[in-house]
Amino acid sequence: MASSPLRSNQPATLTWGNHIRTNLCRLATAAAAVIGLSAMASGASGSTPGLPDGTYLYGESPVANTVGSVYFVFEAREGRLSGALYQPSSSFDCVRGTVANGALNLVITDAYDQSESPYSVALVGDAAVASTSGGSAPAQLEGMYAIATLSELDQQLLAACNPS
Repeated sequence: MASSPLRSNQPATLTWGNHIRTNLCRLATAAAAVIGLSAMASGASGSTPGLPDGTYLYGESPVANTVGSVYFVFEAREGRLSGALYQPSSSFDCVRGTVANGALNLVITDAYDQSESPYSVALVGDAAVASTSGGSAPAQLEGMYAIATLSELDQQLLAACNPS
């Protein structure tokens, strides 16, 4: 059987010096990545997007009530939020959480078995979105569209999931 020109049956030889250089290069690359991420995080910390108090509606679709799309309606007050995740003509799950470090840190309560799952959604800065309280938020939820008008269903879900 002839050997393939692309595949060699001979093991590659790696000298101790090459091994050390390879490990040092990997270490330097990892250190550079950590330093870069740290610099980006500290540079962004002064401009971490927040979310002013208000009531918000975001959707996978920019059009409200699109069957098959997921929507997130919530009320934000003093860095805390409560609301619901839902699909039109389907069930919903209640959500509570906090706004911190450029993200919404959420706990989703399953409507069926009441189990809780943590979830985080990044806030993306430099995108002005409207809240129903009349102000504008300096952030957008990653991967979702802001929808300005809440429906009667959105109001009912907020009431059902609001702890107060």
